Amino acid sequence: MSKHAIAILPLLLLFPELAQAQKAGSPVTYKDHVLPILRKHCLTCHNADKSRSDLDVSTYAKLMAGGASGEAVKPGRPDQSLLFQVVSHQVEPKMPPKGEVPAADLAVIKKWIELGAPETAGGAANIATRRIDIDPVIISRGKPSGPPPMPRSMPAVSLERTERAHPVTALAASPWAPLLAVAGHERVLLYHTDTLKLLGVLPFPERIPYVLRFSRNGKWLLAAGGRGALAGRVVIWDVTTGKRVTEIGDEADIVLAADVSSDHKLVALGGPGKLVKIYDTATGELRHRIKKHTDWVTALEFSPNGQLLASGDRNGGAYIWEARTGGIVFTLGDHKEAVTSLSWRADSQMLASSSEDGRVILWYAEDGFPTRTIVAQAERGARPNPRKKLPGVLSVQYARDGQLTTCGRDNTARVWKADGKQSARLEGFTDLPSHAVFSHDGARLFVGDFTGTVRVWTLKDNQLAGELTTNPVK
Repeated sequence: MSKHAIAILPLLLLFPELAQAQKAGSPVTYKDHVLPILRKHCLTCHNADKSRSDLDVSTYAKLMAGGASGEAVKPGRPDQSLLFQVVSHQVEPKMPPKGEVPAADLAVIKKWIELGAPETAGGAANIATRRIDIDPVIISRGKPSGPPPMPRSMPAVSLERTERAHPVTALAASPWAPLLAVAGHERVLLYHTDTLKLLGVLPFPERIPYVLRFSRNGKWLLAAGGRGALAGRVVIWDVTTGKRVTEIGDEADIVLAADVSSDHKLVALGGPGKLVKIYDTATGELRHRIKKHTDWVTALEFSPNGQLLASGDRNGGAYIWEARTGGIVFTLGDHKEAVTSLSWRADSQMLASSSEDGRVILWYAEDGFPTRTIVAQAERGARPNPRKKLPGVLSVQYARDGQLTTCGRDNTARVWKADGKQSARLEGFTDLPSHAVFSHDGARLFVGDFTGTVRVWTLKDNQLAGELTTNPVK
């Protein structure tokens, strides 16, 4: 008999419910075993309509999101999980307030958490094999040694063309390779930035990708999104093989902001839940749950040195956090409307934030003070009119040499020198440009819009070099 079997034998003898759950190797799951217990003892006060202490246990995603007191379940650690602590009356407030949860039910909850708190039997199998070995990934904050990661053996993918091109909801360029990722409907398209040829397609059945990020060494590609008011997740692929490395999060709504740290050890995400969550990439464990934003979290980015995490929300709030601890470092309080994008300079000393208030603000990371404000999408030289709203800025990104690019609601994209002076104004959009990114070498600019078109400019002469689409012909 295995040590594991010996360890749980007393529980199986004492509690038939747990024995039933273990028959034929059946795992203890939220859906089959824990939810019925929560319905009996907790759901009256912790449901979708009445979530006391902001805790809703009626769905797996809501329970794992936690409440006002933080995360309720720490997979693998029942004695550190608030849910188990309160129902076993180890800490105050004791739950339920009147009466006690039977020992048999406590044993099921404890065993469930010890097994990794799986939602379903399929999830339990994933947890058993979930640990991601990131050691073989060569971590580099600068240019990686050898050829930069490029698609080599992408799996064959058969996805039907949509009736019309999907709006460009996300766009990202590899920091070291001639590679561009473009979000489409249930897919991510990979294009060569020099030849503009399609190199591969990555399926995203989670539905719509709202975020695309290459890791700092270009080895991984992160996508995040989901289905509005239903589900959200972060997915990471190996760029060279197109294979999924891991999946992070199990949100009850779409993920609108996400990033992976430069050492690949942390993934941060945010969305309509107004929370910033930081996960351990290797185990999928929630490390920190930050409840500070007052509206949807719309932008996130780790600093290149991996020490800081910046976040912004739909109400104009922006913050800088310690990436490892989740502790607050600075409150960036100058934006008056939604923060749409965040971008760190390569040296981690400067953070650029863009907003629907029409401004890009450059923040000094040493003290959290703004050093420069750029009215990014208004006509140069025009006198500000306090009665007229400035065109919103939808995207900002630093190039490796310190240049910036923006695009926004005046239907233009622009390039800015490191001192904040405009060096290019690019037009020709038939619909709103949503994202603008530099190529790895800074020679080209890629701008996606709501028609599903990505326009390509060479910055040496500001000439249009071609177009890409989210709905290419096979």
